[in-house]
Amino acid sequence: MSSKSELRKKYIKIRKEIPHDLLMEAEASLLDLVKSNSQLFQNKRIACYSSIENEMPTHSLIELFLDMKSDIYLPKMIEGSKILQFKQLETREALKENSLGILEPTSNKEIDPNDLEIILLPCVCFDEMGYRVGMGKGYYDYSLANIENSNPKLIILAYDFQKVEHSFPEKFDVKADACITDKKFYKFY
Repeated sequence: MSSKSELRKKYIKIRKEIPHDLLMEAEASLLDLVKSNSQLFQNKRIACYSSIENEMPTHSLIELFLDMKSDIYLPKMIEGSKILQFKQLETREALKENSLGILEPTSNKEIDPNDLEIILLPCVCFDEMGYRVGMGKGYYDYSLANIENSNPKLIILAYDFQKVEHSFPEKFDVKADACITDKKFYKFY
């Protein structure tokens, strides 16, 4: 691949073709990896995303984090802006679908991204340097541009097949600290 847009197109197509049974298998493997590293996720302030289409599923993961006594925040898009707000998930029923079909919390309890301990990031693909290719709108890159050095930890959620040699990072792309896939917990240094 010679560009980020080519990678995006190729891996969105591959992701769309994942059979349901493989999705469920990948989700179970991801949950096992998180459970085996539970000390990293217990009693934390975690921002997750509500998965859509064939993104790495997050609904059971969110439930697991809640069982670990963590506070969960989901991104909420702001009309006419590329900046995301992170709103607390109070109940499963307190979610509303936005214009892109993504479930967002209806809560007014917002947290500054710097006050989160972990932010889980969706991706189309990622590389072992800690960069990811998203859907192309730049919401996370814009929203996390002013994150202070060590807090929070940015962790990509992905299928292992989404790992690429090079994701063509640009100057505004935010580098992640780690990636959890259905096969491995990658740590980027």
